[in-house]
Amino acid sequence: MPNPKIELNYDKLNALLQFKTTIEFAADYLEVSRDTLIRRIKEDHGMTFKEYSDLKRQRTATKLQQKAIEMALQGNTTMMIFALKNLAMWSDKQEIQQQVSAQVEPIEKYLKRIKKQKSEEDNGPSN
Repeated sequence: MPNPKIELNYDKLNALLQFKTTIEFAADYLEVSRDTLIRRIKEDHGMTFKEYSDLKRQRTATKLQQKAIEMALQGNTTMMIFALKNLAMWSDKQEIQQQVSAQVEPIEKYLKRIKKQKSEEDNGPSN
């Protein structure tokens, strides 16, 4: 006689998955094997454990984003800066300018060196 189908407690699993739980911990907590957990999620939801876990963690991420926005709108300056940089893709102009300068300077040196080499090839070394 085949073993009875083990049912997962999805309420417990979903609560765990809000916190980026590993498959090993989830299986141990639910007292099922790792393979059973993988198989049940695939059968019941048509997803891998990672896909299912990512989906369930989105609720936590959304709540955290909502809280960050709420704190920023209430005048929390640190959170406002964080929200603008991370949610609204703002950046400090000075940071960008320093990054660009760091990249441009070596290019300018490289071009000068190439120009000098080209000149020496055409005219011979200059002294």
